[in-house]
Amino acid sequence: MAFSRLSFAASLIVFSSLIISSVAYYGDETNPETGKLIPVAVEGVIMCKSGDKSYPIQGATVRVACVKSDEYGKEIVPISIMSSKSDAKGYFFATLFPSQLRAGRMVTKCKAFLYESPIADCDFPTDVNHGVRGMPLSKYRVLEDKSFKLYWAGPFFFTSEPTYY
Repeated sequence: MAFSRLSFAASLIVFSSLIISSVAYYGDETNPETGKLIPVAVEGVIMCKSGDKSYPIQGATVRVACVKSDEYGKEIVPISIMSSKSDAKGYFFATLFPSQLRAGRMVTKCKAFLYESPIADCDFPTDVNHGVRGMPLSKYRVLEDKSFKLYWAGPFFFTSEPTYY
């Protein structure tokens, strides 16, 4: 019984380290047909929570912040990317193209943060899904046409009253 618990704990540690190492770098996936790096994209939804109701915000933005590192993994400088303004359904999209980085450079430790709401009555960011502290980008899928390595962030919420953390 003790051996099975120890075996389970050891396999959990190994599995966790594989997951952590597999999400450490963003934009390191190449298209097998062209050999070129695939751009990184972040998508999500921004909402307004007012009382017990919530609705999508059109024109809100998210900031994606990452750490740029060199070919040896040494952290160099932070980098921020702004999303496009969200549409009528609150959907936002942000992209980081490999051409925005020098050859051999990668981005790591990416997080998505609520940035701005155009609605005066709903412009206080909340930390739901880490909208204030930053939601780490970890789950992604590569689109079928290999056009983007797509991450999901949110949903994020603004509110009409400040929340203190």
